[in-house]
Amino acid sequence: MKKAVRYTIFCLLGIALLGAGIFCYGGWQLFGDEITAMRSIEMLDEGLYTYTFRGNYGFKQFLEQGGAKTDRDMALYIARFLSKGYMQLPEGDEVVFDAGCSTIQSPTLFSRSFDFGDKGQQMVVVRTYPDDGYASLSTSSFAFIGLGDDWHPIKGADGMPALATIYIPFDGINEKGLCVADLIELDGDTTDYDSPRPDLTIVGAIRLVLDYAANVEEAISLLQQYDIHNSIGWAHHLSIADAERSVVAEWKEGRMYVTDTAVVTNHCLWEQRNCALAEESHNRMNRLADLPAPSGAEDALHALQEAAYDEWTIWSVIFHREQLSGTWFVRRNWDKPHEVRL
Repeated sequence: MKKAVRYTIFCLLGIALLGAGIFCYGGWQLFGDEITAMRSIEMLDEGLYTYTFRGNYGFKQFLEQGGAKTDRDMALYIARFLSKGYMQLPEGDEVVFDAGCSTIQSPTLFSRSFDFGDKGQQMVVVRTYPDDGYASLSTSSFAFIGLGDDWHPIKGADGMPALATIYIPFDGINEKGLCVADLIELDGDTTDYDSPRPDLTIVGAIRLVLDYAANVEEAISLLQQYDIHNSIGWAHHLSIADAERSVVAEWKEGRMYVTDTAVVTNHCLWEQRNCALAEESHNRMNRLADLPAPSGAEDALHALQEAAYDEWTIWSVIFHREQLSGTWFVRRNWDKPHEVRL
């Protein structure tokens, strides 16, 4: 993927210092939810963390103020909300990533591989229990908030920057069993556009779906109410699935197109396009489509192994609708699953 937010590191380091002050001088009344979440941070494995946030993490207010059209606009809001207005975001540079990804769906399982250049990024599984939405599990990466492999979240004030990953989910499942994942669309439309609708970047759209949609139809209806903008320099599409229906949502010049499909990779599905970059994506989709629909975890794992790439697949996850849980595999370590339940 291209253009994550290097500039957020300056802001987030400031938030960490603010967090230290909170712990030293009190602040439970103002920062109680954040303090509880920071105390819940746990390392599941080398490079894999988890934490739980209960309460108000500001997403409803984010939507009410019009969302965000760009990564920087979202970072500005995250900085203000996490610091309760005490921190602002300075100017800064952007960082570049390249990425792929695949999803495959069955009535009980949703499997996903997340592929981008492996620079030692650390992952985090986030449990959220919002005051005004559905509980969910989601996956994020500290690299996309500007924190590299030398930063390790710990319980206490130093964990405050980790909470920004609530706003940057790349895949997840909510308490209704609805699953969603972000994938790069290599031949997708990157034209900027504007309409009277409020704005969301692609990760904001994922948080919207996880928090407020109970099924595919509700997810489509919600997304149609927003301008969904490309992020980190690439076009994106969303794989969205419940027990009865699986679709991909794609955008061109501000219009959303929905295609029913059990498999999604990295090329446009609502229309045929000629793009040399997407040739491998077509081949990968054909391989996955030839597999039987996963009837159990073993089939789903086999599909993930088919989609994985050395030095590219950072995590693979199987979401289980009946158990409302996820099983994560870090960097193709198929013999070491990590299960997190909602």
